[in-house]
Amino acid sequence: MIVYQIENIIISYKTIYDIRSVSTMLKGVKVLDLSRVFSGPYCSQMLAELGAEVIKVEKPKKGDETRNWYPIKNKWSGYFMALNRSKKSITLNLKKKKAVEIIKKLARECDVVIENFSPSVASKLGIGYDELKKENPSIIYLSISAYGQTGNNKNKKGYDPIIQADTGIMDLTGERSGPPAKSMLPIADISSGLYGAFTVTSALYKREREGIGEYIDVSLYDSTISLMGIIAAIPFMGEDEVPKRFGSNHPHRVPSKNYLSSDGYYIHIICNNKQWMELCDELEFQKKYRNKPYNTDMGRKENRQEIDNMIQKRIINQPSNFWLERLDKRGIPCSRVNNLSQVLNSQQIKDRDMIIKWNQTDLGDTKGIGFPYKFYNTEAKIQHPVPKLGEHTHKILNQLGYDIKDIEVMESQNVI
Repeated sequence: MIVYQIENIIISYKTIYDIRSVSTMLKGVKVLDLSRVFSGPYCSQMLAELGAEVIKVEKPKKGDETRNWYPIKNKWSGYFMALNRSKKSITLNLKKKKAVEIIKKLARECDVVIENFSPSVASKLGIGYDELKKENPSIIYLSISAYGQTGNNKNKKGYDPIIQADTGIMDLTGERSGPPAKSMLPIADISSGLYGAFTVTSALYKREREGIGEYIDVSLYDSTISLMGIIAAIPFMGEDEVPKRFGSNHPHRVPSKNYLSSDGYYIHIICNNKQWMELCDELEFQKKYRNKPYNTDMGRKENRQEIDNMIQKRIINQPSNFWLERLDKRGIPCSRVNNLSQVLNSQQIKDRDMIIKWNQTDLGDTKGIGFPYKFYNTEAKIQHPVPKLGEHTHKILNQLGYDIKDIEVMESQNVI
């Protein structure tokens, strides 16, 4: 075991970030991205902005369907741009034998293949794991699908809202007295994309040590279920009660709820036992609330309605900023329930560099959400703008050995 010791060294946040190298973590890794819409592109974009070369394969003339999804500006889709920065685009009609031949040539040069076809589709096209492994035995092949490559539902169609419904996420979301609700964030797509990037980089590390490739099966369903561990603990522990939705409440913590302030904004407040005492002092609660049963988590849970009513009666008397300042000083976790405009213009967003800018073709300066990971020695960075459809087709084909005449023939045959 190697132990690193750093003594008497104080480096400022800014100084650390000034000495970082740019996006070299995955430099030299080449990714063939056959995926579309969200989960696969989200995964491959993370790899691209850590230095991997990502070649996105799209349908000729049409491309990834999200190129036409709202919002649109100067023919560019904000949805598509949010998921496809730093990639190269090549068009291939995968129903043509010549296109399959090109995929196999690319696979020989690539480290990773990512696809999110329905199970068995890639194999039927001749570009599944077994086929591409013959071209490149050390290939790392990631398949993302709705329900996985095995199981009773493997051929069932599923998008993020379907998975949210099927996994119980919808049943747990919304007010207790209201109907189930979908999360505005595509939880299934995001989690499967994150697991995809994590498992690909893990497989790259394994290959570095052992020299062998890997096939990875990630599903939206499994990824969403994996987020349910603490909720599933209730039935796992033999409780008869089926977990129910609680709106803004936490099922096991009191207080943990949205409370309306006098200026119309909601404030969310949550406390542990120590913080509860501070809240009692701030809101001038009677002495009995500092004693049992109110000074324990279980005691407050058993008296949830009484406590929530008392807190609401106090909070409604002052504006949100008044309470945020007072509660912050006491170390009580709290936040205004912000809308997206307030979030994107907040000081925290600026301090953490969570909005990035790049020069996008035909649009000029363009904004997007920044990188949630901060490295001391490496800077994640947009490698180049979002590609136009098929922007790199000719160049990539030239590198594979096809000349101008070959490319012209392929264009005439609708291969590219």
